[in-house]
Amino acid sequence: MLVRSVRDLARKNLMVDEEDISALKRALGVSTESEAVRIAVRDRLALEEAQTAFRRIQARGGIDDVFRRSAPDLRKHAG
Repeated sequence: MLVRSVRDLARKNLMVDEEDISALKRALGVSTESEAVRIAVRDRLALEEAQTAFRRIQARGGIDDVFRRSAPDLRKHAG
């Protein structure tokens, strides 16, 4: 989700480890701490959504591999 304008943002005062924020900025390739935090929050929310979907699929019995292509044992074909 992209921020449409500054009006979509809320100012927060957070206590965070400086080294962690610097490492996060480098890892994400961004220049500001705010952008790094926004991306990290957005990514975590996406992960939570994906995990919820995965749990729902598991609760319904999982995914049937109708083409029998999941996790082949590659050692059988080696050499």
